[in-house]
Amino acid sequence: MLINTEFLIATVTFGLFFGYHLWHFFQIKHSPLSTSTGFNNKARSIWIKHVRENALDILAIQTLRNWTMAATFLASTALLLALALLNFALTTDGLNEIAHEFNFLGSQSHHMLLIKALFLTADFMFGFISFVLAVRYYNHASFLINIPENYHLSINSESDITAINQGAFCYNLGMRAYYFSIPLIFWMLGPAWMLLCALIVTFVVYKLDHGI
Repeated sequence: MLINTEFLIATVTFGLFFGYHLWHFFQIKHSPLSTSTGFNNKARSIWIKHVRENALDILAIQTLRNWTMAATFLASTALLLALALLNFALTTDGLNEIAHEFNFLGSQSHHMLLIKALFLTADFMFGFISFVLAVRYYNHASFLINIPENYHLSINSESDITAINQGAFCYNLGMRAYYFSIPLIFWMLGPAWMLLCALIVTFVVYKLDHGI
């Protein structure tokens, strides 16, 4: 009975979070300027054209370096958290004691706790991959943005804009993996805590997605 309750609440939580993001990506596609993502994509496009037209190469490289450093730091942190969490879940019983103390609706079996730890590990690994891809696109953009204007037409006149916006998209996915890790962490304490935390996190993400 408790296992069924656990899976039901977990399904509702996952559905809430991923359902919201499907709706959000639909908004980005059809009404981009109503979201912070679409607004920032437009602002980056204008900024890149300004940099290219005024030969602000140093400004561009410094900005891309800052973005790359931030993505690298977050990728490293996500990987370390994933490995540390997996090691902790597999080698200690301390997590069991904490979960039993606060869990009043879900299953308290060790196998279920391992499943939760694997979900959280997978979430951090997804964040790691997203930030690594962001670094990849930013590195491409650092070359493309410095190509002389007369050569841009021979490849793609907006290839640098595409690369930076794709990098920003991957960075955004990595941040959302961090956001989703919060309900997953609270899932360790029980499904009720997970659902409550997911409602709060989804509301905060909504406010971030519709502000500058």
